[in-house]
Amino acid sequence: MAIKTKRFISSRKSCSCSMPGVWRAVAYCQGVVVIFHSPKACAHVARTMDINAHYRTIADGNRENIGSVPLLASQLEEKDSIFGGVERLEACIAYAVQEYKPECLVIATSCVAGVIGDDVESVARRAEKLYKLPILSLDCCGFLDGEYYQGYYGITELLVKRFLQPLPRTAGQVVLLGDNGGPWGHYAQEVTRLLNSMGIKVFGQFPGYMAFKDLPKVATAEAIIVLGGRGQTHVGLSKIAELLQEKLGIPYLAKYPVGWDNTQKWLEEVGRLLGREQAAARVLEEERQLFTKRLQAYLQVTRNKKTVLCIGRLLQYFHPESVLTTIRLLELDLIGVVLLDAYDLKEKQKMVQELAKHPELKLCTADEGETLLQEAELVLTTHELQNRQLKQIFLPMLPRVGTKGELDFMEMIYRRLCSKIKGGLSYV
Repeated sequence: MAIKTKRFISSRKSCSCSMPGVWRAVAYCQGVVVIFHSPKACAHVARTMDINAHYRTIADGNRENIGSVPLLASQLEEKDSIFGGVERLEACIAYAVQEYKPECLVIATSCVAGVIGDDVESVARRAEKLYKLPILSLDCCGFLDGEYYQGYYGITELLVKRFLQPLPRTAGQVVLLGDNGGPWGHYAQEVTRLLNSMGIKVFGQFPGYMAFKDLPKVATAEAIIVLGGRGQTHVGLSKIAELLQEKLGIPYLAKYPVGWDNTQKWLEEVGRLLGREQAAARVLEEERQLFTKRLQAYLQVTRNKKTVLCIGRLLQYFHPESVLTTIRLLELDLIGVVLLDAYDLKEKQKMVQELAKHPELKLCTADEGETLLQEAELVLTTHELQNRQLKQIFLPMLPRVGTKGELDFMEMIYRRLCSKIKGGLSYV
């Protein structure tokens, strides 16, 4: 089976850069200025990531606030790899202070600066005394010593330790922890909707989407709601949530509300965490009625449609449980699960063990799956298949959450099955 893929992950090892993680952690914290001690191109990469995220948000029907904070680069050159780039960094800090009047500076160090051995921390401490403003620096050195998540969580931890102190907490107000597309992204929008339905107000999204002067207000939250995920995202955000709980005494919820079953559990746990069990039960019943009504409409088309699930992602990135639940709810006829040729033996065994929790499933290799695909009326897949005659739905790396997320996924399946167009690929 030929596979065309936009994003192929065949290893658990990360190969990303820490500097965009530093940037994203404070990108919308008004009052902050970010400096990359790096060649000019490194800042361009971070900006390109933001532009891509902006267009994804627009494509999703949302409007993104693109008023991010200034991002500067010390613009290291070839000669600096011999003589050092400290003077360039000092000049960049002076320019940032004079031009932008920041309330806080954040410095991210590139792999070039790491190789030549610039003492960025000492420069930051001297500049902090000289300009009398807080300066945070993270010595991850781009690709050298860290990766995206180390940059993101490293700066977030410094923000917590330096600027947050215990304050009286306000009942009925919570802070979201994490990114996932920002306040205008699907995750934050759906979680906020559900919380508001229980009479709970979201007053901020930490760290990247609160003004610097407002960061201390995080300590007034009754609870922290983690915008989690799986793998590194879950581990990293849980550590930050634990740090906030330890330092500020604020409890947190780190459950991932992917799929209808997990959304119900999430609502129940929010109710218990905030002592609003009755409100949670009321909202849960309202969501259940909405879900049931929409599901009944979809079943008229989806029931007994022959479906194949193709999986090629590592288990740490793709858990099949929520997709299998959706297939069951829509009463699709799952005629087989195809394991694509994207695994080494160890990773394949992990996925097989996960799928073994459902002994009724028919597992197939990529070669065996060719016959199944000829029968399929719908293919749900983690990789784009080259067969243009198949009606395919590409399963996202980051699934949509909450009731709306599950219904959006079902709507996509319903529409693909209703379509008279033969073949084609849709993205959730």
